[in-house]
Amino acid sequence: MKRCHGWFCVLTLCCLPALAQEVRINIEGVGDVRTPIVAPPFAVTDPAMSSVAKEMAEVITFDLEFSGLVRIMPPANYPPGFVALDPDVAKLDLNAWQMSSKAENLVFGVVSREGNQLVTQFRMFDLISKNQVLGQELRVELKHPRLAAHKFSEEIIRHINGTPGIGTSEIVFSAGETRHKEIYVADYDGANALQLTKHNSVSIKPEISPDGNKIAYLSYKDRYGFLYIFDRRSGQSVPLSKEVGLNSAPAWHPNGTQLVMTLSKDGNMEIYVRNADGSNARRLTNNTFGDSSPVFSPDGQQIAFVSDRGGSPQIHVMGADGSNQRRVSLQGGNSFDPSWSPDGKFIAYVVEKKGQGAEIYVMDAGGGNPRPVTNSHGNNENPTWSADSRHVMFMSSRTGSHRLWAVNVATGEEKQIPRLNMLCEGPSWGGRRQ
Repeated sequence: MKRCHGWFCVLTLCCLPALAQEVRINIEGVGDVRTPIVAPPFAVTDPAMSSVAKEMAEVITFDLEFSGLVRIMPPANYPPGFVALDPDVAKLDLNAWQMSSKAENLVFGVVSREGNQLVTQFRMFDLISKNQVLGQELRVELKHPRLAAHKFSEEIIRHINGTPGIGTSEIVFSAGETRHKEIYVADYDGANALQLTKHNSVSIKPEISPDGNKIAYLSYKDRYGFLYIFDRRSGQSVPLSKEVGLNSAPAWHPNGTQLVMTLSKDGNMEIYVRNADGSNARRLTNNTFGDSSPVFSPDGQQIAFVSDRGGSPQIHVMGADGSNQRRVSLQGGNSFDPSWSPDGKFIAYVVEKKGQGAEIYVMDAGGGNPRPVTNSHGNNENPTWSADSRHVMFMSSRTGSHRLWAVNVATGEEKQIPRLNMLCEGPSWGGRRQ
């Protein structure tokens, strides 16, 4: 584990020469390899900021626990008589925190206000070596305290694992009743949900672009099901595909200039690729069976898709030019909804078996090692990966209504996405924000 020390680096981390490795002893049960961390409510220079500081510590706590890499120590493990952190870091008693919390690290923050900006000075201390290992000052608009906390949580995860967390990532999804669904965007944890489209129709299957600025989706706003692109900067939607017949399942190329989709304009469901402005449509499949739900690999060299050419819907993979088409799902049942992990190693998809509902599966990108990651015996569909390839978000009906859930692929832990008090489906998980 990399160890570094130092003072603050504005907007970037300060990493100095590594310290000697310490022996780590698991004190909370055999087999729990999560890093124990304590994250008390942050200190404030103005009592009026206390509620904001408390919320920011809660955001970091959620992010770290969500990662599956961290175990947050409860308030019962705070030092005896603890009331609040002092803004003066020199008064922080690391020995007391180490003895009481039994944690490896402590997250410390000081929240203040400068004009219309929220200023947070974040630190993380190694309670065993008593060194500061992370330091970051973040300035955001007063209305975005959660964003600052998300940013620091990403750096904590980077320090622990080498790959940053996904706190700043967003999700887009469809929400609403059967005959009235619109496209929404929210933080990955369900906060700050915002309705984007106002078509007063059925708009579904959103797919966020690699840069997060555009969303491709299917809408019946012009009576028939056509594909559109919503520009978040202008707030406008423009047509992507309004062909005769089926227009569905748009998915972005990693470079953001092209999309693959399913069209039936030639009498059969086939896979096409076209530019993001709707031009230059090219057909990639050509057979008498139905091909649908295409998605690019992270390097843009391959496309996973669904085909019933073997008698039932199954996951297939082909080159981005349509070459070398082959089946990769072999576990039995119907397979659909492929989603390629950002690191290129895995494909998440849905398997539907008679009498068992629809569950989320993950397999190696080449088709090996298929395994279920949900077991709800309900309908679990529309998988989409987090930017760190650790989690898959999906729609589930296990509670009796359509809600968004996420599963940690390594641990199998499933969590419902909070704060979304609406019927949700078809999530698309975007990348980290700058």
